[in-house]
Amino acid sequence: MSALAGVVVVDFGQYLAGPFGPMIMGDLGADVIKVEPVHGDGMRLAGKPFFGCQRGKRDIAVDLKSPAGLEIGLELIARADIVHHNMTAGVANKLGIGYEDAKRVNPDVVYCNTWAYGLEGPLARFGGLDPLYQASAGLEYEAGATHTGNDPLYYRFGMCDAANAMLSVVGSLAALYHQRVTGVGQELWTSLMDGGAVYASDALLVAGETVERPRLDQGLHGIDACYRLYETQDGWIQIAAVKESEWVALCGVLGVPELADDARFAVASLRRDNRDELEALLEPRFHTRTSVSISFALDDAGVPNEVPVDTHGGDLVLNDADNVALGMVAEYEHPMMGMMRQFGQLVQFSDTPTEVGGPPPLVGQHTREILEWLGHDVATIDALKADGVITWPGDDYPWVV
Repeated sequence: MSALAGVVVVDFGQYLAGPFGPMIMGDLGADVIKVEPVHGDGMRLAGKPFFGCQRGKRDIAVDLKSPAGLEIGLELIARADIVHHNMTAGVANKLGIGYEDAKRVNPDVVYCNTWAYGLEGPLARFGGLDPLYQASAGLEYEAGATHTGNDPLYYRFGMCDAANAMLSVVGSLAALYHQRVTGVGQELWTSLMDGGAVYASDALLVAGETVERPRLDQGLHGIDACYRLYETQDGWIQIAAVKESEWVALCGVLGVPELADDARFAVASLRRDNRDELEALLEPRFHTRTSVSISFALDDAGVPNEVPVDTHGGDLVLNDADNVALGMVAEYEHPMMGMMRQFGQLVQFSDTPTEVGGPPPLVGQHTREILEWLGHDVATIDALKADGVITWPGDDYPWVV
């Protein structure tokens, strides 16, 4: 039995910040029911991002704007332990599936909304996409422009979405625990701005003054002479020599043991203060060796290091035998896309092991099954389909991926 066996999560979310959290709960064993419009989730056409946050779910396609469709939505909420979505403020209420609506059919429900900017304030009713929160959290400025003279730097797709979603998982499960102990459900929320705050959490104020943060150099290679990327004969290597013993060992591997006794670099604070001088001495030493050669030597000397890997879009990671053995890769057959590989379990359990529940569903793939689970008979289901309230994959319906 998995850790969340028996927990029902109803996922009304679309795109990424909403659906990713329920997928993680599904990986932990919850029964996740994805509710999407009859025309499909807005991110389906994007392909990879959609597949990355939908696996293991049962899918029902229903028009919540119709009276019959809303009734189905409320029936699902009545069966749910957790209701989860990322709708902009006011949208769920207009549809009739807001928190107050949910409480009327399920008084003890845990209800989670992953907002954009948060519950209150002048931006509360705005939506948006991930780069906006990278920008507003200061991440893009810190990555590029701070003390380097460079322009702000965009990180990558979906990082605030993913952080927001993981916060929603923590919050939802904490609220569910509280509900199981006290019998009282509640509403909770997080936001993409909160996700950005996670990545900006090295910011610190003491007595109203900002504590200096580690800064990237002009080349964006790292934050310290002993904590950065160096170019070798055939590529790059990342070192993280943070202990005095590692600093001494690094000097030995590079053939400059005298630097360990140099008064300019005697302790870590001096190495930071004299970073430019030290890097000018170390960089030529890295140029004399290949990345793998230096990496092996540093391993033997006990200096933490890694050679940056071009994963070729993830192919190397997802086809690595060690990753497969560690459970970090999931493989399943998708009815339209064929064999798919994706990252595997993010948490491993000794006594409640879980397995990824299968590929991302087609639009309405489990509509019949879910409606039967809710107690609807075949005639009613067929009538709802004929009226356009629900749908499932078929020859007359093109949105199948």
